[in-house]
Amino acid sequence: MSTDIPLLVGAGSVPELRMREAAEALARLWSLPLQTHATGASPASVLTETEPGLIRLSGDPARQRPDGGHWLDALADWRRPLLLLVPGETDGSVSGQAAAYAALCHQLGAPLRGLIQIQGSWNQEQRRRDGLLWCGWIPARDDSAHAFQLDRLHLCLQRSGVMQTPTTAARGEAAAQA
Repeated sequence: MSTDIPLLVGAGSVPELRMREAAEALARLWSLPLQTHATGASPASVLTETEPGLIRLSGDPARQRPDGGHWLDALADWRRPLLLLVPGETDGSVSGQAAAYAALCHQLGAPLRGLIQIQGSWNQEQRRRDGLLWCGWIPARDDSAHAFQLDRLHLCLQRSGVMQTPTTAARGEAAAQA
């Protein structure tokens, strides 16, 4: 698997439906197959896979594993880039887990490429004020801003070097499925 493709990781235990919808939208946008692995899976077995694609972790990546350590440790050790997915609230706020998980990634040396708010309402001023590396927002699939915000998110990630440009066909297909 290409080590340039960031893993999608939740800031804590993110609701499964929100995580899945956001990951599926990004996979369509980048025309990549999507794989989902539970945080109970062995990091070594997942990180040594040779299948190209986007990987989404399901569960809390900072939860201690029975064999010691946690997923964020492994991502830091393997130098695997990640995007942190953070649930948004209807009032435009996000929980303190966004800052806590970003700080934990920094402390461990995990290559955090940015944070993406999933659903809720986007409050640009609050996101700017919290000083975190926000890439953008993925509204709910049925939100009228869904396709537009995915395009903005893509541009932000492309400018920052996180992802390469998907094909025009892939972007059209992603917009049509939105």
